[in-house]
Amino acid sequence: MAALVVFAWIGRSLAVRVVETAHAHDAGAATIPVVAQLPVVSVAELPIVEAGAATATPPAAHTASDVRATPEDPVYLNHASAEQLRRLPGAGPKRAEAIVELRQRIGKFQRVEDLMRVKGIGRSTIRKWRPLVRLDAPRPADAGAP
Repeated sequence: MAALVVFAWIGRSLAVRVVETAHAHDAGAATIPVVAQLPVVSVAELPIVEAGAATATPPAAHTASDVRATPEDPVYLNHASAEQLRRLPGAGPKRAEAIVELRQRIGKFQRVEDLMRVKGIGRSTIRKWRPLVRLDAPRPADAGAP
């Protein structure tokens, strides 16, 4: 964003110089350079951007892996994509892909402990993840059931 401010200032400066030069050489000329026809914006009209604001990611661009899993919003192991698995603490892209590959090999996870077949997942990881994971998503309530 700072670069845009600099370019705007340089462009304005050049436009002013072109207009001044055109008027100085031929005060009665009918042709005015195209640059002179551009609107002139003062530096005071430009928005002020704080340092670091240009690199901030807008909230709409956040991915599912940015939101950590909670007991109220768990990760469903038998249905989660690699990106969703990254919501678990310590689950990076490689570990999440390894979990998806294991699930493809064995079918469905029968127990949370099945995750220990993935390299780097041990008992302590299972203890951390147990409240944050479920094997399957809950079934929708049957509206016609008594």
